[in-house]
Amino acid sequence: MHAGLDAWKQDPRSPDYDWELVQTRLHQLQRVRDTTQSQSAMIFALRTSLGRNLGDIGNPKLYSHTRIGTKALISSYIEEVVRQLNWICDEPSPELDLRAKHEFFMTIRQSFGRTALLLSGGGTLGLNHLGVLKCLHSARLLPRIISGASSGSIMAAMLCTKTDEEIPQMFNPAGIQLDVFERKGQPDTPIMRIHRLLSKGQLYDAEILQDAMRSNLGDITFQEAFNRTRWILNITVSSSTVYDMPRLLNYLTAPDVLIWSAVAVSCSVPVFYGSSPLYAKDKNGNIVPWNPNDQLYIDGSVDNDLPMNKLSELFNVNHFIVCQVNPHVIPFLQKSSAPSRTRKAANFCMHMAKMELQHRCTQLTELGVAPSFFNKVQSIMSQKYSGDITIIPDIGYGDFLKVLSNPTDESVFEAIIRGEQATWPKISIIKNHLQIELTIDAILYRLRLKRLAELPYNPSTSTPLCSTRPALENRAASHLDIPRARTASLPKEDKRRSLEMERERRSTKRGLAMTATNKD
Repeated sequence: MHAGLDAWKQDPRSPDYDWELVQTRLHQLQRVRDTTQSQSAMIFALRTSLGRNLGDIGNPKLYSHTRIGTKALISSYIEEVVRQLNWICDEPSPELDLRAKHEFFMTIRQSFGRTALLLSGGGTLGLNHLGVLKCLHSARLLPRIISGASSGSIMAAMLCTKTDEEIPQMFNPAGIQLDVFERKGQPDTPIMRIHRLLSKGQLYDAEILQDAMRSNLGDITFQEAFNRTRWILNITVSSSTVYDMPRLLNYLTAPDVLIWSAVAVSCSVPVFYGSSPLYAKDKNGNIVPWNPNDQLYIDGSVDNDLPMNKLSELFNVNHFIVCQVNPHVIPFLQKSSAPSRTRKAANFCMHMAKMELQHRCTQLTELGVAPSFFNKVQSIMSQKYSGDITIIPDIGYGDFLKVLSNPTDESVFEAIIRGEQATWPKISIIKNHLQIELTIDAILYRLRLKRLAELPYNPSTSTPLCSTRPALENRAASHLDIPRARTASLPKEDKRRSLEMERERRSTKRGLAMTATNKD
C-alpha cells in the first residue's frame, strides 16, 4: 500500500491539476539556474512563473491521497522557486544592488499575495483555536496576518502580543485568565442572571470579561503590539446600531486602540453581554474612549465573522486559512473534499432552508417588524464561513452544552488536542501554499537589516525625549521618522523591531506607488 502511494507521488500525471504547465515552468527555472547563473535572467523567469496556485497545485484533492505530501512534481517546483529566491537575495551581483533587490521582492510579494489565518467565534469552543495555533507554530507555518472574531479574537490577541519565544506560554492554561462568565469563587446563580437580564439587558457581567482580557493582554495598543511582535492582529467588531458598518481593527485602522477593549467588545454577544465602548491611549498615555460620541459595539461575528474583503483591501490577502468552531455553522460545513451522495442531499436541503429563512427575514425587515433584530439574523446567515483551507475540529455534542461556562484546565487541554488533530492533516497543503510566501517575508527581513546597516552614521542626531538613547538608535529613528511617543518607552529590542517595521511600511507604500505608476 505504501509503495502504491509513493508511486502515485512520483507520477506527475493527474487530472486534478495542470501537471504539464507545472513541469514546463520547473524545467524553465532549472535551465536558467544551470546555464546562465544570471540574477536578471532568474528574476525574469520567476516573474513569469511565480503564482500561488499555478496550474491548480493547491487543489485539495491532490492532498487527499496520502497522509503526508502530494505530487513530487509540485514539491520540486516549490523547492526550486525557494532556492532561486534565496540565491538572488544572498549572492552578491553587479547587476543588482540591495535597493533593486528589495524593490524586486516587494513587487513579487505584492503580485504573489499574502495569507491570513482567520479564527471564528464560538464561545468556549474557541479554545480549539489554541490547538490550531500550537500546531502551526510548531510547524513554523503561522501566517503573519491573523484575524479573530468573538472568542477567536481572544486567541488571536494572545498570540499577536507575544514574541516567538513567548508564544509557548499561551498553551499552558495556568498562565491564562479564562474566567469570563463568572469570577472564580463567586458563582452566578440563575436568579442573578435573570435579574441582570431584566435590569440591564444582559445575562453576564461585562466587567468580568473586560477584567479577564485586561489581565491577559495588559494595556497594549495595536501599534505597540505590531512594533513588538511583527504579527498583524485584526479584530472585528460590529456596531450596536443598523446605521454603521462593521469595523476591522488593526494597527492601520485603529493604531491607538487598546487590544483588551477590542477583544472584550468583539466577545459581547447580544443578550449575553452588553454593548461596550472601545478605549485608546492618547498622546500622553492616558486611557480615553476611542470615539468621542461614546459609540457602542458588539460581537464581531454578528456582521463579519471572517473579514476576507477588508483584509484583501488592506494587506493584499488572497489566501485564507479558516478555523471554524461556530456551533451554528459546523453542522452545515463538510469536512471531506469528496462528500457522499447522502451528504450532498443533506447540504442541498439545508441550503434551501437557509435561503428561505433569509428571504423571510428580509420581508420582516422591510415591513418594519423588529428590523434591527432580523437584519442581524440575516447578516449571520448570509456570511461566508469557510476559506481556501478550512479547519474544523471534531467537536462533540456534549461540548455544545459548555459553550457559555468557564473552561477548566482539563477542557483546555482537550480542546488543544482536538485543534492539533484537525490541523495536522492540513499541514501539507498549508506548507505548499505558505512556503514561498514565508520565504519572501524572511528575505525582505534580511534585506532590511542589510540596508539598515548601510545607513550613514550621524552621531550629532539627538532626540529631546530620551537623551540617553545610543546615538545609532537616535540616527535610525531620525532617518525613518518614527513617532517617538510610541517608541520612547519600549525596550531596546522592541525599539529595534519598531524601526524595522516602520521601514517595511514605508517600503510597502513605495512599492505600491511604483506598481500604480507602472500600471498608469
